[in-house]
Amino acid sequence: MREAPTVRTDGGRLSIELPGLTEPLTGTALAQLICTAADARLVETPDADTASTHVTVTVTGPGGWRAEDSSATCPSVTGAG
Repeated sequence: MREAPTVRTDGGRLSIELPGLTEPLTGTALAQLICTAADARLVETPDADTASTHVTVTVTGPGGWRAEDSSATCPSVTGAG
């Protein structure tokens, strides 16, 4: 990536918008991005309600593709997944 993605948070939801020239992600790369972002959000969130539940991550890319998953499907070092 030549540009940084745009990341937005809203409680237990996190969205990542990839820059326009990003190549499509493989399933493994997409899962890694989602799980890393979800785990980071759970670690940094001081809100006990969010930290005790799951984070939903939506990734959008060039051409309008979109993927969504939750920290519930991720292995986790924080014990949240």
